[in-house]
Amino acid sequence: MKIMNNSNRTGGIIVIIILLLFAVVGLLIGAFLHGSRQQKAQSQLLTEGYLCFSQGKLEQAYDRFIEAQKTFSSTLDIYRKVASGTFMTSEETNEVVVSICLSIAHEKFFTLESDTEWVDKAEAEAKPIANAARKAEIMQTIDTAREISKLCAAYKAGEYQKAMKNLLEVEKKSLNTDQDFFIFEIRFMIACGKAMKEPEIINQARELLFFATTDAGIDNDKTRQLWGLLTN
Repeated sequence: MKIMNNSNRTGGIIVIIILLLFAVVGLLIGAFLHGSRQQKAQSQLLTEGYLCFSQGKLEQAYDRFIEAQKTFSSTLDIYRKVASGTFMTSEETNEVVVSICLSIAHEKFFTLESDTEWVDKAEAEAKPIANAARKAEIMQTIDTAREISKLCAAYKAGEYQKAMKNLLEVEKKSLNTDQDFFIFEIRFMIACGKAMKEPEIINQARELLFFATTDAGIDNDKTRQLWGLLTN
């Protein structure tokens, strides 16, 4: 009887182990399928986001990337460990969102409007970035945008000379690669030069714009608008 009881217990344990294995396999398969659906949804959102960005629909692009951020999860990680391909990381997505936020802010800056909302959003998105060197560059760009917002406020208040003086200080602190600031600087010089009726400032802006479009090779809608502002 004892032998039979031991045999029964052994058989029961084996059955339990087999059931547990099936359960684990089932969970893994479920996680993989869920991760697959998330990856598909993320890819679609990223594609739509980049398309909106290329079409100048910046706020719609922002919405798509924010939704894409929500698809990151442990099940997506499981899927990516099994599936082949190159996938966008959460940190890379954050950097894109920062860029979009700053692009929206700079659209406002180009019309000399102060903005803190989108600069604040950019800073919030930059906080989770782990790469210290990359984060330092991004934060410097964000700090520059925050200072630009103050320049626009000074311009609206008619403090043109103070604004021009502060512009030089912001230039010293900005990244050499910050193209958005470079374009804004020219825009701001044109505006202040006209407001103060200072041809010398406008000529300086013209020289910078010539450098931007020839040596730096920046040819876009904003530089074309700047040429129009100089001639009008």
